[in-house]
Amino acid sequence: MFFQAKKCIVVFVQNLNDSELVKKYLAGESAVLEELIQRHFRPVFLFAKSYVKTDFEAEDITQETFVKMWKNLKRFDQGKKFTTWLFQIAKNTAIDYLRKHKKIVAAEDLDEERMEIQLQQLVDNNPLPQEIFDQAGFENKLDEIIGKLPDKQRLVVAMHLRDELTFEEISFILGESVNTIKSRYRRALMLVRDNLSKGI
Repeated sequence: MFFQAKKCIVVFVQNLNDSELVKKYLAGESAVLEELIQRHFRPVFLFAKSYVKTDFEAEDITQETFVKMWKNLKRFDQGKKFTTWLFQIAKNTAIDYLRKHKKIVAAEDLDEERMEIQLQQLVDNNPLPQEIFDQAGFENKLDEIIGKLPDKQRLVVAMHLRDELTFEEISFILGESVNTIKSRYRRALMLVRDNLSKGI
């Protein structure tokens, strides 16, 4: 009976959305924090990995992100989206890590940004095509294809498709214009199409 009851509690907690989990935690149900962390650990780790080269560094950033999340949950504006707030913490933690270890490469960022600015004029305001992601069997190939994209494109695709963040939310988190995010996403779609056409 005890194990059945415990299983029911776990299933119940897993069915709650992020905001509900935060409310329960702030109401004194500290056990739900584990579900909140487990739910977002992999997305935050992959997000961190886009800033650094090794899993070890990404793990450090991820752990620090969740420590900061835990310390600041009382300040979380429950009228906002939890994932947007969490990824902001992850981004700031990653940047702090890079500055601390002097790993920011300004020249590469400038070159990439110059390219983005040139592409902005080609981006329209219409929704970007999603049909490519509805192809049969694509789910099995998504991780492999995304893994082959350049870091910044991989990050935007993962945040939009896996984490279900809007372009506006991604723009806010990364501190870049919506047009830059959209153009980066569009170029990623082109690479995905190329990979699919080659049967990857």
